[in-house]
Amino acid sequence: MPNLPQELITDILTRLPVKSLLRFRCVSKPWCSVIDSRSFIKMHLLQSKKTGSNLFLMLGFLGIYSVELDSLDAANRLRPPYSASDVSNSCNGLILVLAKIPFIWNPFTRKYRELPATPVEQPVDFEVGSAYVTYGFAYDAVNDDYRVVRVEEFRGFDSEWIRSEAKLYSSKSDKWRKIKNFPYQLPYKRAWGAHLNGVLHTGVRTGDLGYFDSSIWAFDVRTEQHYTLPKPDFTGTDLEFTVEVLGGCLCLVRPRKRYRTDVWIMKEYGVKESWTKLLTIAPPLVERYITIGPLAYSRNGEEVLLNHDDKQLIWYDLRRKTVRNVSVDGLPFVFYAEVCVASLIQPDVSGEGDETEELRQQEKSRVKKRELAEQM
Repeated sequence: MPNLPQELITDILTRLPVKSLLRFRCVSKPWCSVIDSRSFIKMHLLQSKKTGSNLFLMLGFLGIYSVELDSLDAANRLRPPYSASDVSNSCNGLILVLAKIPFIWNPFTRKYRELPATPVEQPVDFEVGSAYVTYGFAYDAVNDDYRVVRVEEFRGFDSEWIRSEAKLYSSKSDKWRKIKNFPYQLPYKRAWGAHLNGVLHTGVRTGDLGYFDSSIWAFDVRTEQHYTLPKPDFTGTDLEFTVEVLGGCLCLVRPRKRYRTDVWIMKEYGVKESWTKLLTIAPPLVERYITIGPLAYSRNGEEVLLNHDDKQLIWYDLRRKTVRNVSVDGLPFVFYAEVCVASLIQPDVSGEGDETEELRQQEKSRVKKRELAEQM
């Protein structure tokens, strides 16, 4: 493509999968420079999000696997830099892997960054029976900073939750620091799985003395503020639910009696009236189950991919209200899954842009020229 304008070449490259782009870095030095530039990496990510392309399912629990969402043909076992199978949530193509030393990993470029060690500091004002650590991973778009939240929950010897303390990691500073304590007990199962626009979401129980309600609780990693979001108007007494993300919208999954599950979608963030019941699924449409989790829409938007009991993937037809099983070669026996966009985002840099590096190189050049001039 030597006769094409550079702008057109760049536009074509932004539409290609990561695997191809990594190969095309060898075409020439100019192509390598373009593909490695921070501006191109962001353009490629935005293009993928805009078109819904380069999407994968990331599976965890019995190892880490990836499944191309468009084909759903095979599960490929991934090889992280350290032995690990526990994954927090994904963000812009990066995933937080919870190993002995947690690390941020791009499974498509295989680059990673270890998080610095930070001890669990037990309170001294009460006796601790046990401690539980929960992680969440999010992107602060305003400061172009990837952030990790770590919540340490402390319990007494009767296993009753007493207090939580929290720390925040910034990829720009590569440091942890303490932040305002979390006021509620987090659920054990992937508490921060619902990341949307720099905000982590989960369902929590509130209240005491035998009375409790359930709330959608949110934490903004940029402002470090907690807030709650309105729920749909439920009927009945079942208050349990989980919070997910589906098609760029917040999603609420509410199990009910007799193996029935309602899935609600919040079409306009923060607006209670925008809650819409997307689907209800129950036997005999599917076998009896423990959990149902929505993952993604089909390309035409007429079906929803569901995780059935962490053992099976099924498509639910929104118009016909029917289901069909998905056969994926190499799918592990049990797994949890979430959608991840393949990207070139680098976890092993501080977040500084190309402009910063360019200024640094210009300053080196000026210093070198000044030294040469002084020698003459």
